Amino acid sequence: MDNPIYAESCSDFLMLVETDKIKAVITPMVMDEVLFKILVAEASQHIEKFNIWNLKKKMKNPIFSSVVYKPVKKKEYLVELTYAGLEILDINERTIKRSIILGEKYGLLTTGVIHLAAMKQYEIIHLASNDSDFDKVDFIKVYKLNNQ
Repeated sequence: MDNPIYAESCSDFLMLVETDKIKAVITPMVMDEVLFKILVAEASQHIEKFNIWNLKKKMKNPIFSSVVYKPVKKKEYLVELTYAGLEILDINERTIKRSIILGEKYGLLTTGVIHLAAMKQYEIIHLASNDSDFDKVDFIKVYKLNNQ
């Protein structure tokens, strides 16, 4: 949603989830990705030469950690969406084993294939994503969020 090109269509999509017009699920990795981006965005405003190693060093300071987690705490939107019907899928050993096979087959990175393995496990065939890597996967239908 931070991408100005897709912000409106992402907001529209999330409104459909909020109003229970569509059923949506995510994996724990999506939660991690969103919260990590929020934390990194805040931390980059407080570290002169930002990189992940400097962030890890600074996170040892409880005051700094408290500051950069403030916006993460405010972003309870995903949690609120779970009350509106968004489901967070369980990932287990079977999912991970299947993801390795899918990673080899489709040439995708680990996070993407964990999403795919969860989709297979839960018999989900529809994916909303602008990531073109998923276009080559033959057992799913990818819905691109409009950039108009």
